[in-house]
Amino acid sequence: MSSLRLYTSLFLSLGKTAGRTLGAFHNHRLGPFLPVVAFLILWAIVLWLINSISPLAPFVYSLI
Repeated sequence: MSSLRLYTSLFLSLGKTAGRTLGAFHNHRLGPFLPVVAFLILWAIVLWLINSISPLAPFVYSLI
């Protein structure tokens, strides 16, 4: 499996999971909580990105 296909399937599955979660909240009439859930999902993505970049910090600092 090529790396592009692997990353594409990873992001698609994450998007589908987030969509199903938001859909479940909507179906159970928990609509007022949708902004909170959307914020938490987006915040989790931001934290994941920060965590994936942090191992590169020693190499970035040595370039400065």
